[in-house]
Amino acid sequence: MLKQPKLQPSALVNKYELTWDFEIEADGVDIVVPKYFRYDGATIPAIAWQITFTPFHPDVMMPALVHDWLFYNHQVDREQADDILFTLLRQNGVDNLRANMIWGAVRTAGGLFWDNDDEEIETLKKLYRLVKNRENVDRYRFPQAIIDAINNE
Repeated sequence: MLKQPKLQPSALVNKYELTWDFEIEADGVDIVVPKYFRYDGATIPAIAWQITFTPFHPDVMMPALVHDWLFYNHQVDREQADDILFTLLRQNGVDNLRANMIWGAVRTAGGLFWDNDDEEIETLKKLYRLVKNRENVDRYRFPQAIIDAINNE
């Protein structure tokens, strides 16, 4: 199993919050998820839990964190984000069949979630405000539009 993120539950919003930056290299991409980022585990429908995993299963929590961050910041294109998810699932101990099932579901339905909606944009702005003065802020790869919006406030 790969290194795992340090998380704390945030019961009020039914999410987990990253308590330390999480850094990983996958498929040649350096990814740094900032402290304070919140996510809801793996987006796996309840009907599929018996054949894959529950959203908060340890085998899928880290790959889902990285994938969710890539969907927020668009550091890579959607296809590469999905491929990184697959790579991290496999490296984190998920068998090939279930990793392929998860990857296939994400490839099929993920396009519905790729574009950031207003709530996600606000989340990115709040997060950027929290980390913008850190020395390594450029490693988070926030979208330029978020950086510009906050710097022009």
